[in-house]
Amino acid sequence: MNISPSAFLKYLHATLQMMLGKQSAENSFDISEDGLWQAIFASWIISSIVSIIPIQAIGWNFFPIFLVTSLVSLLSFVLLSYYFLERLKKGALFLKFMVPYLWLSSMQMIFFASITIASTVTGILQFSLLSIPAIIWIVYWLIRISVQQLGVSRLIAFGFLAGKFIIETILGVTAGMSFSLT
Repeated sequence: MNISPSAFLKYLHATLQMMLGKQSAENSFDISEDGLWQAIFASWIISSIVSIIPIQAIGWNFFPIFLVTSLVSLLSFVLLSYYFLERLKKGALFLKFMVPYLWLSSMQMIFFASITIASTVTGILQFSLLSIPAIIWIVYWLIRISVQQLGVSRLIAFGFLAGKFIIETILGVTAGMSFSLT
């Protein structure tokens, strides 16, 4: 498994190429168990780097809790998705779906961090309006990859998106509450 910075950049570029319609998901990523772990690790690292901006406002004492919570939420999403796909009799498509889905999620974090940084550095709050088309484009692709790779309805595809959000929210709120109690 190659987890080098050049591999990260290669797969982020491949994600962008896929989102621009220039490559298929199958030709963009390593659709294997190693590719899954690489996507999980990349998503976790990117999440950790992107979180530095809000962590500065909250306090660095929260960072270790955030790291653990983000990894647990990511792994929970992956495991629950696998379980759900098994229940739908689509477990064989898990890697074909999850690897591009995680890279798309990583690209989402990078888009929003870039918009936040541009808005903060320039002081031009209107840059935050760029998040609206970014949200639409990313949600479109997260739903599309689910429909495309799994052959499920848009409602089920939206369920994966909502499930990831719910898992992250529940674990994030729990971590925040436990941090505030200490």
